[in-house]
Amino acid sequence: MGTNMKRLVEEHANEIAQNPRIDIEKVRKIRYLYEFDRELQGPTWGYPTEGAYYRDASSCDSLLSVRTPLFGLHAEDDPIAVAEALPLQEIKQNPWTVLCTTSRGGHLGWFESGGDRWFTKPACRFLQRMSEGVDFEKLSSRSHAEDGVQEPNGSPGVFDPMRRKLEALKQSRTDLE
Repeated sequence: MGTNMKRLVEEHANEIAQNPRIDIEKVRKIRYLYEFDRELQGPTWGYPTEGAYYRDASSCDSLLSVRTPLFGLHAEDDPIAVAEALPLQEIKQNPWTVLCTTSRGGHLGWFESGGDRWFTKPACRFLQRMSEGVDFEKLSSRSHAEDGVQEPNGSPGVFDPMRRKLEALKQSRTDLE
């Protein structure tokens, strides 16, 4: 992956060097993926650090808003999406999400003997179960609170996962007086 990225950088070095936020010589010296994100991705999109880029690109907060059955599959040996970064609390909090983890599979792997890929089997079983055994009308009428999505303890507000912040409930003028 790194070799291909370096090849792409060299193919487009003249264009990349036009961006005043990018130091093409630093990009040419990168060795790790996070350095690529620090020196090229972040500056390209205006992020001050690779961490800011990762947080903004993360789907963790969005998981709390999912209202369509979602099946996630993750290999714990994935070198790109490490197991420690899994949004386990968000998945547990939302009954619309299911996560299957495997000890092996790599990054988008899950190969069987003979070259076939087995991940389609559990994904198809999940979709089959959803089509046969879930009352979507009943689920769609439920509130966030019924789904188990709650405000943080002690907070007088509603967490809007798509806005990534806690918004206080609006109070009427009479409530303030």
